[in-house]
Amino acid sequence: MECKRITAIVVATALVAAGCAEDDPPSAPPQTSPTSSAVALTPCAVPKIPTARCGSITVPLDRSHPEAGTTEVAFALVPRANQALPSLGTIVTNPGGPGSGTVDLVGFRYAEGLRPVLDRRDLLLVDPRGVGRSAPISCPSLEDPARVFAAVEVQRAAIGRCGEALGDKAGYYGTAAVADDFDDVRAAVGVDRVDLLGDSYGTYLMTTYAARHPDHVRSVVLSGAYPVNTDHDSSGAFAAAALRRAIGLVCERTTSCSGPTVLADLAALAARLRTAPVAFTVPFEGRSFDVVLDEWQLAGTVGKLYSGAADVETKLALAAALAAARAGDLAPVQELVKAHLLEMASIPAMGVGLVSEPLAWATTCHDYQRDFSYADSAAERQRAFADALARLKAEDFAPFSPKAWVTRDSYDAGACLDWPADPTATAPVAKGTKLADVPVLVLSGDLDANTSTASGEEAAAQFPNARLVEVAGAGHTPTITDEGAKLAMEFIARDHP
Repeated sequence: MECKRITAIVVATALVAAGCAEDDPPSAPPQTSPTSSAVALTPCAVPKIPTARCGSITVPLDRSHPEAGTTEVAFALVPRANQALPSLGTIVTNPGGPGSGTVDLVGFRYAEGLRPVLDRRDLLLVDPRGVGRSAPISCPSLEDPARVFAAVEVQRAAIGRCGEALGDKAGYYGTAAVADDFDDVRAAVGVDRVDLLGDSYGTYLMTTYAARHPDHVRSVVLSGAYPVNTDHDSSGAFAAAALRRAIGLVCERTTSCSGPTVLADLAALAARLRTAPVAFTVPFEGRSFDVVLDEWQLAGTVGKLYSGAADVETKLALAAALAAARAGDLAPVQELVKAHLLEMASIPAMGVGLVSEPLAWATTCHDYQRDFSYADSAAERQRAFADALARLKAEDFAPFSPKAWVTRDSYDAGACLDWPADPTATAPVAKGTKLADVPVLVLSGDLDANTSTASGEEAAAQFPNARLVEVAGAGHTPTITDEGAKLAMEFIARDHP
C-alpha cells in the first residue's frame, strides 16, 4: 500500500486558505456545533490558538476485551470566533501519518490559516491514541538515528523489536480503534454530526470513521487519498506510474528539462547503482554515518521527492543531478540523498507531541495489506515476500526495478516482516462495507507519486456520493495549495443535507 508514513507528514487541513471566511450562513444551517459537553473542558496552551479548550476521555484499549485496560485520548475544541451568529458546524481534522499528532501540530504550523474557518465553525482536534497528548508510546529501537542510514534489513529488525517491546499492546493501535476514539470524543463534547477533513493517512482514518459511524457524518473531504479496503493494487505500481507522469509534467510546464531524458537518466543510474553501489559519508549531530548509495537509496530519495509538496525547484535539481551523473559526477545526487536522509533522521527530534514512529509502525503493521502471514515462521514470511516480489512485472515499476521501488524508504512493503504475530491484524473496514451516503470531495495532486490520482479515484469509488478533483500543479495533499484549500472550504461551507 502506498501510504503516508510519518516521513510524509503534511499538515494542510484546507485551513491555510485565505479568503474562505463565511460572511453569510447557508439557509437552515445544520446544527452540528457543540451543545452540552459531558467532559470538563479547560483553557489550554495550544500553539497560537489562545481560545482552545482541552479535555481528555478514558477509552478501552480493546473495546471487545475491556479487561485489557484503558488509555487516555486528549483533544482540543476551538470554538468559533464569531459567537454572535449560529455555528455552521464542527470540523474534525487529521493531518496524516500514521503517527502524527493533531493538537499541537495543526496549532503550531497553521494557526494563522485557521482564522477563516474559526470565524463561523468550531474545530475539534483529536490526538490519536499513542501520540501527542494521548498517552504517547515509545520504542528504544527506533530512537537511534543510526538506523535511518542503515540497510533495509537493519531497519526492518528495528521495527520488529519495537513490536516486541510493545508486547500485548502492539495490536491496540489500529485505525478502527482510533476512529472509535474519535467518535467517543465527538459524543463527549456534545456534537451530533461532523465535517470530516483528512489529509494523507487522515483520508484512511476519516473513511474508516465514515464506515463505522455514518450517522454522525455530515460531509467528508479527503486530500491525497487512498482506499481503505478494496481490491486495490498495493504493490506500488500506481505510484511508479504517477512518478513517470509527474516527471513529464514538471519538465513540460517548466520547459527546463525533457521528461523522457530525465527518466532515461534515472533508469541508467538505477541500473548502474544496482550492480555498482557507491559509499559515502553523511554527518548528523556530531556523528558520521556510512551510507551505501545503491538503487534502493536512490528510489527512496526520488520517491520521497515526488511524495510531498510540489517543490518544483527541488524536482528540477533532481533532473540536473541526473544529467551530472550521466556525465560521471555523482556528487549532486549524493547531496539529494543526504538531504533526504537528514530529514528522516530529524523526525524523532520533533518529539512525541508531534510525531511517533512507534505508533506509525503499530498502525501500519496492524492495518495494511501484507504479502505474508503473521502466523508463519520468519523463514516462511521471507519466502512469501520474495515470491510476491518475483511476480511483479519490471515494466510496471520503471525506471526502477520492482524490488527497489516496493521496498524503498518508509514505504517498504516488507517493513513488518519482523513484527510479532498479531492475530487481530486486519484492515479497519471489511471489503464490501457500504459507506455513508454523504457528500464527499476527494482531492488529488497531479504531481503526487504517493497517493496518486488513480488511488484517489479508488478512494472516491468507495462512496456512493463522491466527487474527485485533480488539482494541477499540486503534490501530496492538495489542501496545502491555494486552489485545493479553496475547493475544500467551499465544499464544507455548502448547505449539505
